[in-house]
Amino acid sequence: MELRHLRYFIGVAEELHFARAATRLGISQPPLSQQIHQLEAELGVKLFDRTSRSVKLTSAGTAFLPEARATLEKASRAVNVAHRASRGELGELNIGFNASAPFVPTIARSIYAFRQTWPDVKLNLTEVGGRTQAAELVDHALDVCFVRGSRRPDLCDAIEVAPILRERLFVALRPDHRLARRNELNLSDLAGEPLLIYKREHCAVFTEELFAMLRGAGVEPMVAHEVREISTLFGLAAAGIGLCVIAESMCALQSAKLVYRPLADPESTTAIWLVHLREGASLPCRNFLEIIAKEAALDS
Repeated sequence: MELRHLRYFIGVAEELHFARAATRLGISQPPLSQQIHQLEAELGVKLFDRTSRSVKLTSAGTAFLPEARATLEKASRAVNVAHRASRGELGELNIGFNASAPFVPTIARSIYAFRQTWPDVKLNLTEVGGRTQAAELVDHALDVCFVRGSRRPDLCDAIEVAPILRERLFVALRPDHRLARRNELNLSDLAGEPLLIYKREHCAVFTEELFAMLRGAGVEPMVAHEVREISTLFGLAAAGIGLCVIAESMCALQSAKLVYRPLADPESTTAIWLVHLREGASLPCRNFLEIIAKEAALDS
């Protein structure tokens, strides 16, 4: 049985007239009658009662009609799904990101634009810390990942690395702190100051780079507390437990109990990098890469 047999059957069943059905289907009447005979022979049942004056559905034909319609509808949906998948309109996109990535305007706009353009693609967003990004990309657990670090990530040759933005580092502190009176600070000003940092397993690269900057300025880091969440970091800073060094994009999290002062040292910068596999990217992934390339170009 072929789909055309079902279309021919439905056409005759709805018209109950072979000549009108043939005109509607765009074929001549003799081939239409032949196709219906073939369908009946294959099914082993009579679908129509025919006389020289009328055509009526048999009980078998009446029962077969809704099933034939449903089969054609399912076939049409299957074709539509295949076409949409071929354009990247369906499927999944797995994005990994560091804690501060959602606050970067380029990244936030890109995710929003992707959701608006490809609403039927399932978007899975996962916060990924430490140095697991490369392994998760190679294992296809992630399609793309946003990584923070002042230097270009040194990853395997299978992974493409693209810069998204570079930004200054700021110090978040209470407005009544002695350093808050300054318009900008130096790394050396943090000597002896208790610092709030992320847990090493979550932001190991950022923390290691920050400690290297401080030691390069002759400052031995004094850690007051390690936290897992951004809200905890800012909450403890507002409570006066310590200072925290953050990327400029994080200053968007305004707090009445905190002020932000930029670090003036030339090396006091950080960057966001987009990493993904060089080959074998899915269509949704390629569509996302096109969007973020356009958004990044707007900010360059």
